[in-house]
Amino acid sequence: MNRRCELLIVMMILTAGCGQAGGAKESELQRVKSGTLDVVLLSTHEGLRHGKDTFIIEFRSTSSGQLVDVGNVRAAANMPMPGMPMFGTIDVQRTAVAGRYAANGQFDMVGTWRMTIAWDGPAGRGSVNFSGNVQ
Repeated sequence: MNRRCELLIVMMILTAGCGQAGGAKESELQRVKSGTLDVVLLSTHEGLRHGKDTFIIEFRSTSSGQLVDVGNVRAAANMPMPGMPMFGTIDVQRTAVAGRYAANGQFDMVGTWRMTIAWDGPAGRGSVNFSGNVQ
């Protein structure tokens, strides 16, 4: 194979890989203010999905809009029901971008879930509560 064909193949592979990684656009699902921070929930879907779902949690300065590293982040979800609430799980992990966290959730039912996101780190300690619709 000549050098030109090799280069063309490498470029095609790189282009295909980049298209898959950057193809999904994230939409803002929710924004909650806590002091000088905006806690922003983002997803590649139109909403959180029932069952297993992945989404992004960002912490942004209310004044500049810049991402803010808040340190360790925890999240929890529950759905109020007569008798006993249903509990979901949300596992939050840091990403390579400070202030941006990847979340894996498990929501066993469609409906309105109450969620809590708490943090403790360089930006201080805080938490927000909000209701989110799971589709």
